[in-house]
Amino acid sequence: MHPGSASPRLPSPWGEHELSEGTPTVVRIGPIELWFETVNGEIRLAHRYPSGHDLPPLSGSAPALAPDPENQLSAAGEPPDKGIWSRWATPGGETRIRLVPGFPDRTLVLQPELPFRLLPRAEARIFVRVPLWVRIELPVEGASAPLLLTEIPAIPMSDTWWGGFMEGELTYWLPTKARRVVTPELYVSHMAICTLQLRNRSTADLEVSKLAFRVAHLALLLDAEDHFWSSESRVNYHGEAEGSQIDISERAPVEAGETTLVLSPRTPLARGFRARTFERLRVLPGLGGSL
Repeated sequence: MHPGSASPRLPSPWGEHELSEGTPTVVRIGPIELWFETVNGEIRLAHRYPSGHDLPPLSGSAPALAPDPENQLSAAGEPPDKGIWSRWATPGGETRIRLVPGFPDRTLVLQPELPFRLLPRAEARIFVRVPLWVRIELPVEGASAPLLLTEIPAIPMSDTWWGGFMEGELTYWLPTKARRVVTPELYVSHMAICTLQLRNRSTADLEVSKLAFRVAHLALLLDAEDHFWSSESRVNYHGEAEGSQIDISERAPVEAGETTLVLSPRTPLARGFRARTFERLRVLPGLGGSL
């Protein structure tokens, strides 16, 4: 796990799973289907996105696919072709794996379904659903922390570019409704609710049509109802030349209530960090739908 992360109880289908020698085990988390088996001291893994579940849901009411564990194998059908399985030789023949949610490994370019403007000195609080990644960990007897085998996105995401051609970064594109309130149907097991407090500190209107959301700086939290949240982001826009000052709270947003830490940020944010947050997208995205 990330340095400084916790090991809390995780709601099903997250958490630990016991594997049987030579017998495939399948776990579904949202659109992704994860297959595991142990063979001669190895742990083997394959994943796929079954037909009809390879794109983000188009509405907030889409359910997370998490069948009862006793029925998951029969519901999943035939295992993936052997040619796409990955293999790891374990230190001591371990037969347990732990599935831990985490945020994507790149910045997200958010595109609100309905762009809006912030007048000078105005602010807006928006909520964005971010697809989680599945961290597959191996608990090892005597080790101070589980070993990370790999990370896989619960939803496949499109690549895009943020910034200029000489200075920029490879990112993921994420359409969003940029909601102003959180309602119960938005909670699903493979997404986290992220809160952004946007403030326009410039003297001109700010059009919020595309913005960079640096999820590497976010902690992942779990509330009392087993819903995932991020630590709160505050973005103060000072103008095109000055860019935006970004602050990440160490606490959960008030809407989440009491929470426990699931995973610390990939990259802790330095105080006073500034970066371009509102900018024109250079490359056309390739997915539809809103999260």
